[in-house]
Amino acid sequence: MDTFADIPVRVERLLRDGHERVGVVLLDAFGRRFLERHADHPFLRRLEVTELRTQFPSTTTAHVTTMHTGRPVGEHGLYEWNVYEPVLDAIVTPLMFSFAGDERRDTLEGVLDPATLIDGDTLYQRLGVRSTVMHPSAFSPSTFDRVSTAGASLAPFGTLRDGVAAFFDALAEPGYVYLYWDGIDAAGHAQGPRSAAFDLAVQVALDTLERGLRTVPGALLMVTADHGQVAVDPARTLWLDELWPELPRLLTHRPAGSARDVFLHTREADEVLGGLQERLGDRAEVRRADELVAPGPRLADVCVLPGPGRMAWLRSAADAATHFRGHHGGLDPDETETWVGTLYS
Repeated sequence: MDTFADIPVRVERLLRDGHERVGVVLLDAFGRRFLERHADHPFLRRLEVTELRTQFPSTTTAHVTTMHTGRPVGEHGLYEWNVYEPVLDAIVTPLMFSFAGDERRDTLEGVLDPATLIDGDTLYQRLGVRSTVMHPSAFSPSTFDRVSTAGASLAPFGTLRDGVAAFFDALAEPGYVYLYWDGIDAAGHAQGPRSAAFDLAVQVALDTLERGLRTVPGALLMVTADHGQVAVDPARTLWLDELWPELPRLLTHRPAGSARDVFLHTREADEVLGGLQERLGDRAEVRRADELVAPGPRLADVCVLPGPGRMAWLRSAADAATHFRGHHGGLDPDETETWVGTLYS
């Protein structure tokens, strides 16, 4: 395996080739840098680790959708927290099933068929085996869950301890089990990946997995991360519409992406590309989006990738993410280098 997108491909192959029990645990934001920081933990020492690259963008939306569909981001098209939805000609937040900028979930209810977001079958429908998907009950079940996990049984859990116990209960039966945990990512966003809170969240997650680990005859367990994080300073945010007040009139929509990878839908791509390159200089890289992500109907024209320690966004569309102390989405190695660990019972 070379990239994160190979993980669901391997799951499908293993089950097709006769493995009766396969489980995957995804620790959001626990990229390779943090794996190395905690390498002495007893749980990690059990694993046979392979280094991987994330997909670009290095975002949760891109990677969990790949896990649910088995398709790489260039095919499923949900590349970021905020993306363009052609059916509505609007920027939406798929995981919340809402219009971008809305603080509450499901504002797209009655406006958009949720199946439009997935546009095809799921991995679970193709596997043809008993599949269980486990998400924190803080956000699951959700509208996005309903369409992205079709073909699987959804089993929300309260604490990670509860989730790990239920995971191994499910793995005792033939089939596929997937568990997602967001606690590390949340701590990093709030306090930064260099913080004591981040390391505590990692320690708690690994301790919980170690204590809950059970031998299940014939089972194969994979543990992975969708991406890492980098430390960012909200005071160093590049406000693109303040640096260039005329920029909004050159855009067709509010920004897509997030503050580490700003995707802009433009009226004139060359003008926006050149204008931002001139004004940002070495503070950010400005690229054509289709140089970074496979073209598709949701993809923007221009992508802004802020430099180390920085975020970028439009002041007119500012949201909670611009207050983060840790973020991801860009091309820094600490965002894009990840791993998968394997344990055979």
